[in-house]
Amino acid sequence: MKNKSKIDWYLMIPYIFLCLFGIVMVYSASAGIGLSFGQGEAKTLAEKQTFYFIIGLGIIFCVNKFFFKLILSHRFVIYLFGILMVALLYVKLLGKTINGAAGWISVGFFSLQPAEFCKLFFIIFFAFILRKRQTTIDMDGLGKSFKENWQPLAIPGVILFLIAVQPDMGGAIINFTIVFVMLLAATRSWKTLRACTIIIILLVPVFYFGIEFLAKHGQNIHNYQLQRIVAFYNPFLHAQTSGAQLINSFYAVSNGGLFGRGLGNSIQKMGYLPEANTDFILSIISEEFGLVGILFVLGLLYLMIVRMIKIGQRTNNLQYSSICYGTAAYLTIQTLFNAGGAIALVPLTGVTLPFISYGGSSMFTLSICFALVLKISSIEKQSRTQNNRRL
Repeated sequence: MKNKSKIDWYLMIPYIFLCLFGIVMVYSASAGIGLSFGQGEAKTLAEKQTFYFIIGLGIIFCVNKFFFKLILSHRFVIYLFGILMVALLYVKLLGKTINGAAGWISVGFFSLQPAEFCKLFFIIFFAFILRKRQTTIDMDGLGKSFKENWQPLAIPGVILFLIAVQPDMGGAIINFTIVFVMLLAATRSWKTLRACTIIIILLVPVFYFGIEFLAKHGQNIHNYQLQRIVAFYNPFLHAQTSGAQLINSFYAVSNGGLFGRGLGNSIQKMGYLPEANTDFILSIISEEFGLVGILFVLGLLYLMIVRMIKIGQRTNNLQYSSICYGTAAYLTIQTLFNAGGAIALVPLTGVTLPFISYGGSSMFTLSICFALVLKISSIEKQSRTQNNRRL
């Protein structure tokens, strides 16, 4: 990063805007917490989010300057796998339980969520594997490559299982989707792409019929994850219990209208909407800034995702392109799950809105993935400049 021209400002500017806006919204959305524990609590959360942002900037600088090759190395992948295995076993046996899932490790004044760092692991792990098999994949296709040597697939399988049994189905689905997109992007077979598209189309009605069945026969189920599915099907039938948070989210979205009620003027954050600074922060943005605010946030995320895909398309290095596609998939699916959960398009999964929601683990993981893409953009830009000079 010695030369400022190497910085991809199409990525960096949206990142900074989203993070700064996130700090403001964390403070605003924490007003309900302030009522219960004193205004100092809301200020503390905003200060922590500011600290996470500063650490994120430090991560971006360090990855670009010193640790890019280390993070992509075989040794780092092995060490990270071992650390995550220990961490996931620890949180299942001894971890702090929040909202029905034992997925947090307390470290000083904040908590780490190992499932978030698994997203980084899957991206760099499969990018490494695909690079090692690039020649085989180009010659024989993706399916034959893994059919003859399937052992590496067991590693993510174990991690996905440990995430699912926390239970954290949202995290498991997001991690699986990241892997799926990376593998799909690595294949050049239209037959494979067509088959995957057909399978996805067929799974959609199965998914919704399954939710309908659980909703009709699971009213008395006390499992926290299943209660969310029941509430998703018809929250108004469970307005006093599991459906209350979704209904209040609807109120927040409808109250905002086109331009919103103004910063700080949300009603639903005042004790009516739980997790207002994490799971439902988009609802608060809608109530305070209206549709314009929603489009601003989603528009910036869209620009980042499209830019990452373009960078992946430009590079001939399969490892680099896989990281770009994996990170783009990470941002896409996490945004869809958070936004979709707020308006009942998908069941609530408890995932954060990238760069906006409160949380250190999410910010750190996103910043590392973002830093890798930023460095790849710099390398790709430098390579194009050298080629143009030769011509």
